[in-house]
Amino acid sequence: MDEKRLFLLDAYALIFRAYYALIKMPRLTQSGTNTSAIFGFVNTLEEILRKESPTHIAVCFDPKGPTFRSEADASYKAGREATPEDIRWSIPIIKEIIKAYNIPILEVEGFEADDVIGTMAKRAEKEGFTTYMMTPDKDFGQLVSPNVIQYKPAYRGQDFELRGEKEVCERYGLSNTSQVIDLLALMGDKIDNIPGCPGVGEKTAVKLIQDFGSVEQLLNRTGELKGALKRKVEENAQQIRDSYFLATIRTDVPIAEEPEELVRKPEDKDKLFAIFKELEFKTLRDRVSKRIASEKPMPAATASSSGGFPASLFDFADEDQTALPEEEQTECLPVDWKLITDGKEAESILSKISVLQRCGICMVAEGENDMTAQVKGVAVALSDTEGVYFPIECRNGIAGVLDVLSREDIEKVTGQSKRDYVLAYRLRNDGDAGIRNYYDVSLAHYLLQPEMRHSIDTLAPIYLGCEVLPEPVLSARRGAKKPAFTQEEIAHWACEQAALSMRLAGRMRKEVEKEGMTHLLEKVELPLAAVLAEMEITGVRIDVDALNEAASNLEARLGVLESDIHSLAGETFNVSSPAKVGEILFEKLGLDPKAKKTKTGQYSTSEEILEKVASKNPIVGKILEYRQLKKLLTTYLTALPAAINPSTGKVHTVYNQTVTATGRISSSSPNLQNIPVREEEGREIRRAFIADDGHLFLSADYSQIELRLVADFANDETMLNAFRHGDDIHAITAAKIYHKERDEVSPDERRHAKTANFGILYGISAFGLSSRLNIPRADAKTLIDNYFEMFPTIKRYMQESIELAREKGYVATKMGRKRRLPDINSKNPVVRGYAERNAVNAPIQGCAADVIKVAMVDIADKMKVAGLKSRMIMQVHDELNFDVVPEELPVLQKIVVEGMEGAYSGQVALTASFGVADNWLDAH
Repeated sequence: MDEKRLFLLDAYALIFRAYYALIKMPRLTQSGTNTSAIFGFVNTLEEILRKESPTHIAVCFDPKGPTFRSEADASYKAGREATPEDIRWSIPIIKEIIKAYNIPILEVEGFEADDVIGTMAKRAEKEGFTTYMMTPDKDFGQLVSPNVIQYKPAYRGQDFELRGEKEVCERYGLSNTSQVIDLLALMGDKIDNIPGCPGVGEKTAVKLIQDFGSVEQLLNRTGELKGALKRKVEENAQQIRDSYFLATIRTDVPIAEEPEELVRKPEDKDKLFAIFKELEFKTLRDRVSKRIASEKPMPAATASSSGGFPASLFDFADEDQTALPEEEQTECLPVDWKLITDGKEAESILSKISVLQRCGICMVAEGENDMTAQVKGVAVALSDTEGVYFPIECRNGIAGVLDVLSREDIEKVTGQSKRDYVLAYRLRNDGDAGIRNYYDVSLAHYLLQPEMRHSIDTLAPIYLGCEVLPEPVLSARRGAKKPAFTQEEIAHWACEQAALSMRLAGRMRKEVEKEGMTHLLEKVELPLAAVLAEMEITGVRIDVDALNEAASNLEARLGVLESDIHSLAGETFNVSSPAKVGEILFEKLGLDPKAKKTKTGQYSTSEEILEKVASKNPIVGKILEYRQLKKLLTTYLTALPAAINPSTGKVHTVYNQTVTATGRISSSSPNLQNIPVREEEGREIRRAFIADDGHLFLSADYSQIELRLVADFANDETMLNAFRHGDDIHAITAAKIYHKERDEVSPDERRHAKTANFGILYGISAFGLSSRLNIPRADAKTLIDNYFEMFPTIKRYMQESIELAREKGYVATKMGRKRRLPDINSKNPVVRGYAERNAVNAPIQGCAADVIKVAMVDIADKMKVAGLKSRMIMQVHDELNFDVVPEELPVLQKIVVEGMEGAYSGQVALTASFGVADNWLDAH
């Protein structure tokens, strides 16, 4: 007899999980509707149907209204935040989709989905089923038995996890699964607001269960306990019993359906695909079609001789539904790939590649940093469905590919153009350009959806409906004698990546053109990739002796600070331990009787929390200073020398072009954007960045670029006049908001005005401004009110930006860079407020990002035309840095200043100031 396999899905747990997994890169329709919860849930459901082929299935929902737990304890789940409105909107649609799948929905008034699942699982167990409870919640461990298994869904790259009796017991150190209830009764559950026993965490709870067997035995034998633990358990005995009641999943819910009635039935394709069409789930529809077709015998008359899917796969019963266009039917076709190791065969393949107009490229290398990564090989896609892979050992093959990369007449399509450029440059080893005439699908997608990920692995399932091979592990794992992947598997993966990039290119071009960002992509982002690659290749020289001296001085200061902190605390302790700092500040010194603890039971000692109690004891200020200096020491002073490339003697940071949602460039390994400027220690780090021997260090940066852009956008005459005449904008602002003459403004008032000028544009509140300026909240509110009274045009600009975002669902820079704001009309004031702040500042930050990118591309082009040997070496915020051959300084200065100041045209001119020295600090 065939095994009966019942899958019970915990609907809300899976829906919330899907929604928050995509919170930073939401799935949006063309109209800006957030469909992340729906898309994620249906994807999970499809994975189950495709991979597990359940014989029986049901989806279980919590009902509206109270349940027996909330009626017994009003505080149960009372601390939970309100359900996001995007989820509330999604639930009815998800239920319609489930109905279209012909999957039963189980929902019983007065009982949670947990209880419905528990009851049906135990009922099915008696009837010979193996039941899989699909949920991430640990509570379900109590139900696990030989024929009831918890199926934890995949999450953020991790595979699904099956938890049987052995896994549950080993995970918590229990002897049987029913003790999960005892565990929750003692340690509590913050998510559900089950209190447990105060002061008893998971480790203590497990130890008590191991010693006593159950909560009941523990409470009957509290006399065997000692000290504080005895007191805690005895004082909270009733609370522990109540927690046990709340944590117990019921298995006696009056469910009308029987397990046999949950048999899996065929989908209602017409209804299902009509919903998918409305939600713009085209690739998901294709995937479902593929699964449905694979579950039936393939009709011989419609089978494709080329191995593609038959047209009947998309032949819906609804006459209004038509087959997909020819090019879209082939998007999921497998890639024919070949590993080329023979020199003669390589020559034959290269001759075919040399006459192509375009090809796909995927360079395979081990290592994150492009300048040290070890190149393993290169895949070239000759078409959307055919690829070849040349391992690094195939010398003539690699050489031929490098020639192709440098040709202007062949377009190279890739998903990692900057990395390809650097790797190719290193392989050529002749100073020539790494790659010319390229199209990067990741850069294109970055413009379309800046908050999403942009790799081929992410884009192919979304735009093509293709499942992508896992990226190969190139190194042998610890203890292994060989890499986890063979060279053939690497070749297969790389060829697929190259071919998929070609398939995606057509889609990306159409989407970018439709959104009006073709110029931004082709004239700014694509050429910028080469500029950033050249900067990475050039690197920057570091004065190691200067860093070591600064590190030594800093360590001495840290020693003094640590001694002062110990003296103020009245004991020695590990100042770097947040847990110990919390104990000292909040238990021993009692600085905040209402201090909150984290989920791990420790006091939170974040910078924000410590700043609130800094005035109560000088120890807090010293701890904050200690942390700041310690971070400088570990992040830069000791890390920078370790980051020096032994082959070049320089630091080669990685510039990230597709990370920030604003369009700004970021850097990593090491991060140069966060080197502090104001503190003396930060300045000393900049002193260690030096020019090459005999060269000069030129630093050029924009003066108050964001305020100048705001003055232009808001058409504020006061600001415009100040910038036109070179006046002190912060002194003018202070005079206006404090109702004084400019010469009467104090340094503190100017400082306050400067903070207001920048902070108010980014939605700073009276509370935030008072904290930043260390002034009473009432004074901060008055300052903000006066600011808007004196600058009504700025307030109007902010309001108009928000209204435009509400109307369109996005905001855009002058060059067309878009920031989508799906929450701009949210009913949740906190969520809506965040979107409103972005509506105001995204066009400003995005425009500043566009400006410096335009300048970088222009300057790099002119430096090449002039044949200069000087090099652009760093970009940090609104600043560009150069290593300069002394005799080229006058020409380079002119190119840099003209390039930066000419990158934007508006009512106010941008000004670029520059300095020249032998190190970054003195040049800045």
